Amino acid sequence: MKIGFSQLCLGGKTSLREGLQICREIGYEGYEILLTEDGDLTMQSGPAEYAAMRRMSEDAGVALSSICGGGSLIDNDPAVVARSKMQIRKMLEAAEALGIDAVLTTGGGLSPSIPYDTAHDRLLRSLQELRPDAEHHRVSIALENVWGKLLLSPLEFRSLIDLVGSQYVGAYFDTGNVLLYGYPEHWIRILGSRIKRIHFKDFKIDHGQSRYEWTQLMQGSVDWPAIMRELRAIGYDSYVTSEVGGGRSVFEETHRLMKEIVGLPGPVS
Repeated sequence: MKIGFSQLCLGGKTSLREGLQICREIGYEGYEILLTEDGDLTMQSGPAEYAAMRRMSEDAGVALSSICGGGSLIDNDPAVVARSKMQIRKMLEAAEALGIDAVLTTGGGLSPSIPYDTAHDRLLRSLQELRPDAEHHRVSIALENVWGKLLLSPLEFRSLIDLVGSQYVGAYFDTGNVLLYGYPEHWIRILGSRIKRIHFKDFKIDHGQSRYEWTQLMQGSVDWPAIMRELRAIGYDSYVTSEVGGGRSVFEETHRLMKEIVGLPGPVS
């Protein structure tokens, strides 16, 4: 497995060159970048911008590992959904040009005006519509499990991916985002080879003290040995990417802990 770092930790205003330099200095092997309105990668980017970004990546010796975008595929406003699909298509185009094989989308979150079943069906239809684009570019659309009040079970998440029916539509699994209602190791086993990327996050749960908070890796409630056993059992060998925010010292400590985590023993034979 390779250790990555997300631009989300630095903020959308951070330049690509700056982010790559931080990765290089600390030792992260990959850098997950954002599609933004006015950054290095935008909806207006084309071959010249892609070539410049590849050169920066190669000069830094740090791979561009994935692309994140925003938007909603389940919104009541068709214009919002259409714009979100355009963003995903742009990410797929950029990813192919940059040598990246997966892009992240959350799909959007529920609201009181969007019923659960309606949101599920809209998300499925949108992903089915985007499937030919992903297959054309040979880049996976990786749907992240987020606190959007949708797809709250690994069985439901797996079923939706299977209904889309493409090896280029899968999951971007976040270890910290399921702790309030499940166990990440269970999700990994059930999603299996559908997992295209992994975010490493930890979350502290103390019901007795009513304390719930994001925390540094290995300081929360994630069972990291169980995570690594399940990742090895499904044969996962792509990027595990930090989404732990903070400053330079936090990023350095997170990198050290990620190396420790990926070095944990494998499954007992």
